Amino acid sequence: MLSKLFTAGALALALSTNAFAAEHEVKLLTADASGQTMIMEPGYLKIAKGDTVKFTPADPTHNVESMVIPQGAEAFNGPMGQPFSVTFNNEGVYLYKCTPHFVMGMLGVIQVDNAVNIDDVKQQWTTIEPGVMMNKERIAQYLEQAQ
Repeated sequence: MLSKLFTAGALALALSTNAFAAEHEVKLLTADASGQTMIMEPGYLKIAKGDTVKFTPADPTHNVESMVIPQGAEAFNGPMGQPFSVTFNNEGVYLYKCTPHFVMGMLGVIQVDNAVNIDDVKQQWTTIEPGVMMNKERIAQYLEQAQ
């Protein structure tokens, strides 16, 4: 009887954790309302472990691909021009890009709970940054928000 109660309690806890998971949206925009081009909206997003992010391209020329991820996390690479969802199960900071518009600074940052790998992400950004020709200041601003 006690083991059945324990099993039922564990199952209820697992289900309740998933019940609180949220879905967020990041829009991959050619231009936003203020006229900024090749931009993720929002560019920085803080979520909880277990939450899902739906990446929604504004047109067929955009996709999403992870660049720097926390240790143990799974890399992701969405199809061109199609909505793509990722559930984030590992704590830390994720740096991602739109592959064809990387050089134009179309990158974003997602923080899942604590920014346990922020020093690594900032270090890797210094090696990635020379490949970005436009909008570099956005990434610096996004990374400063990750605490």
